[in-house]
Amino acid sequence: MKNATTKLSLAVLALSALGFQALAGPVYKKPGPGVPGRWSPRWIYKKDAPAVVLIMALDASGSGELGTGSIVNADGSVITNAHVIFNKAAGMPFSTINVYLKPAKLTGDRNKDLRHPYPASIVQYNREIDLALLQMQNPPPGLRVMPFGDSSRISLGDHVAAIGHPEEGGLWTLTTGVVSTVLANLDGVRGKNVFQTDASINRGNSGGPLIDHDGAMIGINTAMARKAPDGLAITSVNFSIKSSVVKRWLASAAPALAYVDYSGSPHAPSKDAGQSRPSAATPAPASGGAADATVASAAQPAAPRIQTHPMTTAPRPAPAPRIITPLRPYRIQSLIKSEIARMNRLGNRMRSEIQRRLPQARQAAPPSGMDASFQEMDQMSGQQPVPGP
Repeated sequence: MKNATTKLSLAVLALSALGFQALAGPVYKKPGPGVPGRWSPRWIYKKDAPAVVLIMALDASGSGELGTGSIVNADGSVITNAHVIFNKAAGMPFSTINVYLKPAKLTGDRNKDLRHPYPASIVQYNREIDLALLQMQNPPPGLRVMPFGDSSRISLGDHVAAIGHPEEGGLWTLTTGVVSTVLANLDGVRGKNVFQTDASINRGNSGGPLIDHDGAMIGINTAMARKAPDGLAITSVNFSIKSSVVKRWLASAAPALAYVDYSGSPHAPSKDAGQSRPSAATPAPASGGAADATVASAAQPAAPRIQTHPMTTAPRPAPAPRIITPLRPYRIQSLIKSEIARMNRLGNRMRSEIQRRLPQARQAAPPSGMDASFQEMDQMSGQQPVPGP
């Protein structure tokens, strides 16, 4: 009888636990390494960060811009933003573009982490859609490729991650957030459909990937809103071009680019893809500021070809009043300035610490033999030397 009562009590406890679990919802289990479909920023970074590159675009004087890109084909094709490689002041693309691969282990020292640049040429770009396709010259074998995800399957609230090189931050920085909402025709550009996300995106992240829980690129980070018309600060409002827009644009490349979808199978372009594009000898007129440049080959680059993009030919509605931070990555000189500022801050902290400890050191010091040392410390702290005790 006692054993029966014990078994009944255990059964009631088990049913109670099941009922609590049903009320509380499904139990979240941390995914193991390489398990897609579950949210694991660590797994996403390990899988996709090697496919993210740093892009440095320079003019003849050595000044230029810095941004992010993703390798989308093992032949060294890189997708990024057009504003990363376009010199707005000169009205033309930068003359020199270098691509840096992620080192096997980041040291945090830019001189060590950015030691091997790969020259790249521009295959095609469009300034209105803000996309550019680059081709690395003599890329190493075995490049990690960023797969494209299906942006149509993304829901508001889905977890996303961004990888890039934010201003004042480290290289190959990982940030996370959610898809906040969707916007169509950003800036009045027809077909420029974007996700809005609160995943941190700053200058330097331009052209980098927005990645879903499966480790697939569902967007390309392009802009951020930081200031309202009345001057009020805006936070956590960032924009990423949907992968569906990017894939449709890549289909218009000449020749059309083969890329990898999340399924792991390569997407081969159709035989007639790109054939409707004008030849290099007869460029079509520019329209609405859109510009597509095509390079024939890395060995013998052709002059940039300007043509109308099919996604931007329709009349555009007037854009809604909204201030978006200018589409530009931060300048390379800011890397040097940030290092100088960091050293100055460190120096200020050292002087403050010396000023705090100097009186105690004077009291604890022997009566003689330390005057010279105290005078040197006074000079370091910015104080006038005073006689020792």
